[in-house]
Amino acid sequence: MTRIVHSKAAAKAGPFSAKQLTGAAILALSAACAPAAIADVINFNNVDNQFVGHGDAFELGNFVLTGASNAAGAAYGDLVGAVLDGTDPAACGMACPTNNTSNYYAALNDGIVYLDPLRAGGSVSLQGFDASFIGYAQGASYPAVAGLLRVQGFYADGSSLYETYQLGGPLGGDFQFQRYNTSASFGSQQFASLAFFGFTCNTAGSCNAFNSNKGQFALDNIVASVPEPSTYAMMLLGLAGIGFVARRRRQA
Repeated sequence: MTRIVHSKAAAKAGPFSAKQLTGAAILALSAACAPAAIADVINFNNVDNQFVGHGDAFELGNFVLTGASNAAGAAYGDLVGAVLDGTDPAACGMACPTNNTSNYYAALNDGIVYLDPLRAGGSVSLQGFDASFIGYAQGASYPAVAGLLRVQGFYADGSSLYETYQLGGPLGGDFQFQRYNTSASFGSQQFASLAFFGFTCNTAGSCNAFNSNKGQFALDNIVASVPEPSTYAMMLLGLAGIGFVARRRRQA
């Protein structure tokens, strides 16, 4: 059953002026014409197996992925990641995930992964991804929560918002990719840039980042979106039309 709520405040306000109606219409149109998003699943299947150094970047659809180091004095080319073949998990030389049969990105040596929109001045939102911890050695002992993965979104004004996800320890002796979805509030944000970085945890539950080269993680099947540029033009045309009608009313 639909319930109608009557507002006393609205009743006292009386009729809206033409100016108020125009403002309300603009707000309604802005909401209706908010830029649609192009959702992409970012994977690394068409990227050659390669090492990634500090400052190395490559295009993936509507996005640019860049590897970076947080170490003081980091030099261009310092190892921060690699694109690995999931069909050969032993080839990475560490405790890499075993349940991926395609290429994936491995963030190594406390490396950071930046995800940016390909279009200059654009924005990006994140809905989910596959991830796994990468252990520093095969056969080593790892806690039930081997590490954390933090995703930090940066706005154009430099402020930021982040979410943190637990990366489990080995299952049956091997690390495994798991699916992670962002919260509705985080996934609805439009960021100028996104950063992924890892923490390593000990058996006491203490986790730290950027001081051991062990905050390593694997990343694949990133679901991200960018606003559809054509909808901006549609929204501007709609607003211009409302402005024209408002001017005609004033002149009448």
